Amino acid sequence: MIKYAVGCGLALLLMGCETTKPQKSQAQFEQERISQQVAAAFSSAKPCLDEVKDKEEIKRVSAEILFQDENSPNKFDLITKKEKPTAEQIELLKSAMPLATKCRPIVMNGLNGTPFQIVILKTYNSLDALYLKLMKGEITIGDANEEKSKIIAQQKTDWANASAELDARLRAMLNSEMEGRRQAAAAMMPYLMQQQQNQQFQQQLLYQQQMQNIINNRPVLTSPTTTNCIRYGNQIDCTTR
Repeated sequence: MIKYAVGCGLALLLMGCETTKPQKSQAQFEQERISQQVAAAFSSAKPCLDEVKDKEEIKRVSAEILFQDENSPNKFDLITKKEKPTAEQIELLKSAMPLATKCRPIVMNGLNGTPFQIVILKTYNSLDALYLKLMKGEITIGDANEEKSKIIAQQKTDWANASAELDARLRAMLNSEMEGRRQAAAAMMPYLMQQQQNQQFQQQLLYQQQMQNIINNRPVLTSPTTTNCIRYGNQIDCTTR
């Protein structure tokens, strides 16, 4: 039991005893916080994005000028278009711009403080530059869709790089924290060993005291005795041996 107590004391410094819930590191808390924050950011923006997709201007832009997402069935048809947008399509794109950017603040605010905020900001800036070139009639619809496809691919790469950098930072944080715990455990070892010796000494004293009490309370044993009596008339004379 004493050895377990000492082992448990060291384990608590490192990761917690078997009988207790393992203590999470600060790196693990940070990882969970960022993961939950990213998920919450896009979850909060989803109602707005769904609403925007149903707008007539956005539907027309997605059908005639720029594909909506990578799974759009008309993506490759738009990429093959060689003509530049017409004046009417340019006006359509201008009227759709406020809707296309409406949900951005929700995403950006939700990602605030995470390394992924700058990834999304870079994507937004690239898309805005693309919209501007289209509205100026500087590129064809096909080139615009091909460029949007590259922007999406770049966002995936940037997101993966940000994730890798975050993982490396959290791993370094975890290693530093575990090293600190190991050092703390090493510093605690003399104290824990002294506690073990003190407990052993106290148990030995208790054992000795219990044995002394048993000896002190043991009944006193006496030798058996015999009493002989002889009658002399009206008298009786007894002798005990």
